[in-house]
Amino acid sequence: MPSTTYHLLTESEPFSEFIGGAISRWAGNVLRNNPQSVVVCPSADDTWNFPPEAVSVLPALRLYKSWRNKLCRLPWFFHRWVIQAIFRPLLKRMRPGDIMWIHNRPEFAVALTAHIHHAGGRVVLHLHNSHLVEGPARLMSQVRVDRLVFVSEFLLQQARDKFPQAGASSVLYNGADESIFYPAGDEHKKSAPVTVLFAGRLVEDKGVHVLLEAMKLLEEEAVPLQAVIVGSSNFGMGEETDYIRRLKATSPATVEFLPYRSGKALGELFRAADMFCCPSIWNDPFPLAPLEAMAAGLPVVASRTGGIPEALAFGGGILVERRSAVELASALRRLAESPELRTRLGQQGYAAFLERFTWSNTRTQVQQIQNAFSV
Repeated sequence: MPSTTYHLLTESEPFSEFIGGAISRWAGNVLRNNPQSVVVCPSADDTWNFPPEAVSVLPALRLYKSWRNKLCRLPWFFHRWVIQAIFRPLLKRMRPGDIMWIHNRPEFAVALTAHIHHAGGRVVLHLHNSHLVEGPARLMSQVRVDRLVFVSEFLLQQARDKFPQAGASSVLYNGADESIFYPAGDEHKKSAPVTVLFAGRLVEDKGVHVLLEAMKLLEEEAVPLQAVIVGSSNFGMGEETDYIRRLKATSPATVEFLPYRSGKALGELFRAADMFCCPSIWNDPFPLAPLEAMAAGLPVVASRTGGIPEALAFGGGILVERRSAVELASALRRLAESPELRTRLGQQGYAAFLERFTWSNTRTQVQQIQNAFSV
């Protein structure tokens, strides 16, 4: 019987194209049409069009979402017991040669690795954020998996600096769906004014307020640039928070807010734009949206933070200091006033995307990691 790889999503990650987050999008794109992979999740719908046997829903994992903060304050032996109880049905399915691919939850790896190894399986811990270095050091130092995977060199270096003994590691970049994000054709001919797009969660870390400050500066300078901001407080139709209300109350007339979009509707917005902005103010590990912009042939203006510079290392955009509305406004103005620069950077980014950031490339690397265990 062929071995199975179980991809364990987090307790807050429904497997859904519309309300799922970045990890759901990773699994939905990388694991499609892979009969040896099973997505394990707290809930799921049919928007990714996976066959029923490729998705395993653990209802107790959904409960863990409400328990997690309290459990983190309790002694580890009790927290570990709860994790093991939640995943007991899955552990019973493990066979020699199977792989448990844990996404973004180092504590799951600490609690489950011994049981998986006892069953003859292997463990991969895939970090999409800085949870390994930001978690309790004493607990995180107990991570003993067969392979650590990081979405950027930035995250990998963070982990090595704190845990030099971490073990075998790989960088596995995110990608974009070429069937949704692709360059505009003649049917999408653009007219004035030039438009910059932001698409993502409307939370402070993503720096939308910095973009609004830059747009105010450009409005004062009479730069003909419009901004379209699409998103919500969470994936899907999140509630309107105080932060979002402040954004809308202080935005200049050159800014338009649109509701959350996903899939083909989001792809259409990319093709209607002239450039993309990623003004993150935190150490954004390796966000999907700039890759989607590159796949759509858009030049990107982004903060020089986290793993973002790795996405633009081979061209495709302009990096600015995070939190600097002045630098951001200057970069946006350069692109707004130069169609030639927009075209050149857009072409660079598209070429870099095709060579390095397609989901098919990610699938190949996932297969290589899996194959290494069978050697």
